[in-house]
Amino acid sequence: MKKVIKRDGRKELFDKEKIVRAVELSFEDVENEISEKAHLKAREIANYVSNIEKDLSVEEIQDIVEEKLMASNYKNIARNFITYRYERTKERERNSQFMRDVSEKLAASNVQNQNANVDEHSFGGRMGEARNSLMKKIALDYIVSDMSRENHLNNEIYIHDLDSYAVGMHNCLTIPFDKLLKEGFNTRQTDVRPARSINTAFQLVAVLFQLQSLQQFGGVSASHLDWTMVPYVKISFFKHYRDGMNYIEEMELSEDYNEKLSIDDEKYHKFPKVYKYALDKTEKELMQAVQGMYHNLNTLQSRSGNQLPFTSINYGTCTLPEGRMVIKALLEGSIEGVGKVRKTPIFPCGIFQCMIGVNRKPGDPNYDLFQLALKSTSKRLYPNYVNVDWSVNAGYDKNDPKTYVSTMGKCKLQLI
Repeated sequence: MKKVIKRDGRKELFDKEKIVRAVELSFEDVENEISEKAHLKAREIANYVSNIEKDLSVEEIQDIVEEKLMASNYKNIARNFITYRYERTKERERNSQFMRDVSEKLAASNVQNQNANVDEHSFGGRMGEARNSLMKKIALDYIVSDMSRENHLNNEIYIHDLDSYAVGMHNCLTIPFDKLLKEGFNTRQTDVRPARSINTAFQLVAVLFQLQSLQQFGGVSASHLDWTMVPYVKISFFKHYRDGMNYIEEMELSEDYNEKLSIDDEKYHKFPKVYKYALDKTEKELMQAVQGMYHNLNTLQSRSGNQLPFTSINYGTCTLPEGRMVIKALLEGSIEGVGKVRKTPIFPCGIFQCMIGVNRKPGDPNYDLFQLALKSTSKRLYPNYVNVDWSVNAGYDKNDPKTYVSTMGKCKLQLI
C-alpha cells in the first residue's frame, strides 16, 4: 500500500483526503468559501498524487500540489498555499528542540557555565553557546554513526568536544616553544622575531598560547618551560652584566655573548659588584616577566565566549642555575597571585615534574624547589604533580627534557 514518508523518517499510510482538505483551505482563505470548483480541483490534485506508484515524502507531495495549482487558473490559490507552507515550516522550526536550545543560549535564560572559562552571559558567550548547539546538531545528525548518536543522547557515552567534531581540528597539544622562541614564528598578519631577553621570551609564551588556542579546541601546554627559558636568562644576564661593566667598572666589555657560558661561570665572578648587579637585575626582570605571563593568561580572553585559553606549563627538573631561577620565579609568582587582591592565577596550570635524584628527597639539587612547590599548592591549588619516573615513561633520556613525561593541567597524573 502507498505510504507517506514523514519529516522525521517515519512512514504512514497515504491519505488523499489530507490533500483535499489542504487545497480546500487555501481556496477558503482566498475566496472565503469552498465552492464546487474548489472541491473539484482539490479532488483532481489528490487523485493525481494518489496514482503515483511510489512512496512520497511530505515535501514531494507539497511540491506537486504547488505545481498543479500554478499550472492552473488558480495561481492566487497557489500563492496562498506556498505562503501557508512557508509559515508552517517556520512554526515547526520555531517549536523544534534545536531552536528552543539555540534561543535559550542566545537569551542566556538557562546558564549552566559548563566550562568555567566561559561567561555565558557575555555577548561572546551567548554567540558561542548558540553556535555550539548548531555544531553539535550537525555532528549528531550527519557525521557520527546512528549507534553513537543514540548512545550519546541516552547518556550511555559522552562525546567530548562534540561542538568541534564536525570541523575535525586537533585537541590538546604541546607547543614546541624551544623552536619557536629560538627561530621566531609567523602569524596571520606578520612575523615575530626570535626572543632576545627573558622578558620577551615570557611575553611570547603568552602570545603563542593564545594564538594556538584560537586554532583548535582543548588545551595547550609547555612540556619543560624551565629548560626552555635557560638561553633567555643567559641573554638577559649578559646584557645586565655588560651594563654593569659600563656603569660600575666604567669599562667596555670586550667579549661578545657566549651562549655556552653559565651565569655562574667564573668569568662573570671576576667583578663581584658587577656580577651581583647583573644577577639582581636578571632576577627582577625574570620576576616581572613571570608576573606578566600570569596576568596575560588570566586576563586576555582570546577565545569566543570571552574565554581564557586553557594553558599548562610543566617544570621542576632543570638543575642549571638559570633553570632553577625560572622554577623559583614561577612558584613565587603563583604564590603571590595576580591583581590588587592577589587572586589565585588559574592559568597557566602548573605541573611540577618530580624526578628521582633531582627533587624527590632531601639532598637532591631541586628538593628546595619541590618544597616551594608544595607551599604553592597548599596556598594556590597549583602546581599539580607528575611523576617522570612512572612506568609509562620508562626509558626516558635524563639528558633530554623533551623525553620527560608532561601533561595538561586538567588531565593531571598524580605523584606516585
